[in-house]
Amino acid sequence: MDKEVTKRLELFFTKYKLTSYKKRSSIITLANEPDGVYYLKEGFVKMNTILINGNELILNIYKPGSFFPMFWALGKIPNNYGFEAITNVKLHRAPRKDVIEFLENNPDVTFDLIKRILSGVDGLLTNYHHFLVGDSSTRVASALLVASKRFGDQSKDGKILINLKLTHQDIANLAGISRETASIAVEGLLRNKIIEQRKRNFVILDIDKLSAETDIDSKAINNPTIL
Repeated sequence: MDKEVTKRLELFFTKYKLTSYKKRSSIITLANEPDGVYYLKEGFVKMNTILINGNELILNIYKPGSFFPMFWALGKIPNNYGFEAITNVKLHRAPRKDVIEFLENNPDVTFDLIKRILSGVDGLLTNYHHFLVGDSSTRVASALLVASKRFGDQSKDGKILINLKLTHQDIANLAGISRETASIAVEGLLRNKIIEQRKRNFVILDIDKLSAETDIDSKAINNPTIL
């Protein structure tokens, strides 16, 4: 995101009260009407839904600087998702009408928002492809590959530390499979020395090998984000 755009977004949202949520707290309940647009100042928030089989599916993970739920805010589309704190978070909440007015008066911010939405839709379509044709191992590898692009820091030796603590359940929810199945896939990646774990952080040892476990070109992933 452009630095000037980021600065103006922060200035706008900081006019509104800063609220803290504990880890695993519900911010917007699944399928409930939101009470405003949230700007994430600190921490991580997941957007999820529940599949027919009862499994949770994480559709996106928001990092600081994101604001949501914009489908509801701009498109007046009923909210069909839940938003939950993955970590302790701090959020500003602004009335929808104020956010719309701000975007109307700041076309460059709106243009940046459109680019981010389109990038996110591309990421969701990529995931949808794997739900149709990928097995559990492919789904888990894809989830870790995307996480490494969005939350990773690369060291001089090429290893990528994912700066977000992900449990096997989190990976299962990202991949739309059971925790037991996700754990088997993760163990395979660990055994083949494609990834390693440092406490609860995953480290990608070889991004090309991880990419080969999917049919995604790692260089084609453009930091997907959906708002």
